[in-house]
Amino acid sequence: MGKRMLTAICVGALAALAMGLSQVVSAVPKESLPSKADQSCLKCHEYDKQDNILAGKLKSVSRKAKTIGLQIGKDMEVVSFDDATKLENAPSFTKIPEGESVKIVYYMKNGKGFAKEVVVKKGIEVPEDKLISEDEVAKLVAQGPEKGKYVLLDSRPDTMFDEGHIPTAKKMPFFMFDKLKDTLLPTDKSALQIHYCAGFT
Repeated sequence: MGKRMLTAICVGALAALAMGLSQVVSAVPKESLPSKADQSCLKCHEYDKQDNILAGKLKSVSRKAKTIGLQIGKDMEVVSFDDATKLENAPSFTKIPEGESVKIVYYMKNGKGFAKEVVVKKGIEVPEDKLISEDEVAKLVAQGPEKGKYVLLDSRPDTMFDEGHIPTAKKMPFFMFDKLKDTLLPTDKSALQIHYCAGFT
């Protein structure tokens, strides 16, 4: 058998092996890790229904060890971070205020929890002219949506809405906004939209 023929057979065999390995690798499911969240986080977020999330209050950041400590209820969770970790709503890890609410998307690496993404809870800044008082809402609710020409949307999770809500409000959890906007938002763009949650209205 000539050298060219042998080389062609070897190259073909290696290509087939590589294709087989890539199919095996792609067939391996992504690692699903249990989520753990503080009760204060679960009031507005359904982290308990998702995988790979840790959510709680920032307790400590070690720049030297590259670790983040989160207080979740009575427990302390420590995860590592590196240059590939994505950070949102803070200029650096050491600039995150202690006690701030933080969500971490994590994975396991060499037996340790590693942060893929760290999201610091962002404060809401609403211009004064975009806020509405309780008295104004009460007057509109007394008139009803038709006469008052408004739509009142409750942005809290389903459980909070079911426990009690403002009369005439429609259930529109903020994490479902994209799915519900076409059916719940008014087609008349001049109509008054009032969104409320457990904080600003």
